[in-house]
Amino acid sequence: MNQDELRDLIIENMRRENKSNFQLLEHNSLLMYLHSLMPFTGRLDILYCNNFLNEAIQLLVNSIFLFEDGFFDCAFYSIRQSKEIIDSMLYLSNSSNKALESWSNKEYIEMKKVKQQLEKLSDGYKEIKTLIPDYFNHLEVLIKKSHKIIHKQGFDTFYNLRTIKEYNFSQQDEIEFFLQCLKYTIGFVLIIFIIIDPISLALADEEVTLKLNFNFLTDPIDIGYFKKYLGLDNIIEKIKISNFYKDFISFFNDKETMSPAVYSVIREEFWDIDALNEIEKQLDLLNRNERFMFSILKCGIKVSNFYFDRGLIWYFTSIKSKFRGYHYSKEEFDKYLENENKFNQKRGCVFISVITAYDEPIYLEHNEPLTNDETVLLLIIEALAIQ
Repeated sequence: MNQDELRDLIIENMRRENKSNFQLLEHNSLLMYLHSLMPFTGRLDILYCNNFLNEAIQLLVNSIFLFEDGFFDCAFYSIRQSKEIIDSMLYLSNSSNKALESWSNKEYIEMKKVKQQLEKLSDGYKEIKTLIPDYFNHLEVLIKKSHKIIHKQGFDTFYNLRTIKEYNFSQQDEIEFFLQCLKYTIGFVLIIFIIIDPISLALADEEVTLKLNFNFLTDPIDIGYFKKYLGLDNIIEKIKISNFYKDFISFFNDKETMSPAVYSVIREEFWDIDALNEIEKQLDLLNRNERFMFSILKCGIKVSNFYFDRGLIWYFTSIKSKFRGYHYSKEEFDKYLENENKFNQKRGCVFISVITAYDEPIYLEHNEPLTNDETVLLLIIEALAIQ
């Protein structure tokens, strides 16, 4: 063995030394859950919160890999960072723009004072914390206990002493503790997301969601998380009885309940052709573009997909498209719009027709070419939309 090979061997041993590599039993389920967990607020005044939410989840993902790779102290620190960034998000979303500017400029902000301000700044946070105190208290206990590991208190927190029997280190106990910290922090992210944007809970609330006749940017919260991962079946129910939440949903109490078919159009962007009569009964709940599409479908024109804004927004129908290729590009939409003949433009095995509604082009995809009568009907519908 030459010197270079010896050096590389020593460095590789240093990489693995005193680190226990393993895979958590819940490795796949937790990582896939975090992968699917993409809370997104559509509140225009705090869109920056989405960056905080994404970062908090990334830190939790990091913690799993760090823990499994043997960097146990870094893993607990990553969980603590996740909670702290959510605390900061709640603080900034309830403070002035000056506070956000100070934070962005990396001016000194003491996290202890931030936490102390949360109940004063957010009535929702204050009330919900009193309704589920055990949850908040337990998470605080977990975080404080993790400080012993992060700050290296006790010889059993030293990498090179953990294998020595007299220090009574139990890897199984630490695994269970790590999972508790991780799962409770995930739940904390969900709770604070509800507080900054309660529509997320309303969208998941069976008694409310059918009254929300708008396709919100905000994502519905996963109300099943606490039961599935923590065995807690009363967290969401207690949040629902808060004045904070009841006051919010009171704005929708007198709204009409959407039928399943109307719900599909508004919230899922799907038209059930067989349910047009049902949809017509609640036509006033649709927006003007949806009413425009309804006029086309009601005439019996067999459209499989409607595209708006060069394909950024689209609706599909129960008439399944025969097209099996890649997605349309923006340049393709421009080509269809610029063509002098707007109807029956061939694209593979389907056709594209372009009409205008409220000064915006709408692209219709259909499996069969339109007849002359159908193009006349579309021109009439188009003319009515201009008026």
